[in-house]
Amino acid sequence: MNFLFSQKIVPVILLILLVLVWSSVWSLFRVAMEVIPPLSFRVIIGLPAFILLLFLGFKKMKTVNIPSNEWKSLLLISFFNVTLWQVLMLYGIGMLGGGRAAILTYTMPVWATIFASIFGYEKINISIIISLIFGMFGIFFLSIEINIFENIFGFLITLSAGLSWAIGTMIVKYGGIKSDGLIVAGWQQIIGILPIIPFAFYFDLSNFGSIEFRHILVILFGIFLSSAYTYWAYFTVLQKFSVNITSISVMAVPVLAILIDYIIVDVVFSLFDFIALIFIVTGIFVAAKKPFNNNN
Repeated sequence: MNFLFSQKIVPVILLILLVLVWSSVWSLFRVAMEVIPPLSFRVIIGLPAFILLLFLGFKKMKTVNIPSNEWKSLLLISFFNVTLWQVLMLYGIGMLGGGRAAILTYTMPVWATIFASIFGYEKINISIIISLIFGMFGIFFLSIEINIFENIFGFLITLSAGLSWAIGTMIVKYGGIKSDGLIVAGWQQIIGILPIIPFAFYFDLSNFGSIEFRHILVILFGIFLSSAYTYWAYFTVLQKFSVNITSISVMAVPVLAILIDYIIVDVVFSLFDFIALIFIVTGIFVAAKKPFNNNN
């Protein structure tokens, strides 16, 4: 009875904590990037997370090996969910602010549904069309608020982060990886970070500010929770639940991110921001309410 209870309740707890951490990332990382450039920040939090995850994975499984047939999917996941997603997301936060970047990147489930259809995991149906329309309306209202003509680069970078995350999510679910989540998450970190390191050295060494205690706390948050916990938990949750259940659950993230941005950074959100949020959250719900399979 206790085993069955833990099998049901533990994934739910993991998902709730995952949503809370994701919601906090947007404002907290913006604080860190006041003094730490985005590329270097990603390396600083990613390398210790890689060591931690593989250490825990080895303690659990007595190995950190990945079967040869899983490496192709692992390389793709690392590229889309670490290299592209993390770098684009961090630059998006710096250009648009945490809350608005969260709204835009959390169009991810809509794109994931569309990509699943393109690659044959789901048929094109009315739900997909409606979710795309809602997502487009949300993006339209957000682009008005941020004055897209003055901030087109930030807009495109942040939207691209959501697209990258969507592709990575689809590969996580359908790429055939069966290895332990801790080991997969650990290898994701180092594989995804390696391409970033030379660019961080080249662009960032002379761009650091004065690091204070609060920035160190954000770095620790990034290592243990944002980089280590979320990658393991996201992989684990996707193995336990469908992409759709996970996507519906993360609808809370942009809402909470806005509230946290308002409390921590004192950002005031306009009517256009909230209209965009409503459209995008509705689009996520429509996109995610049915399982990704060929029987829809």
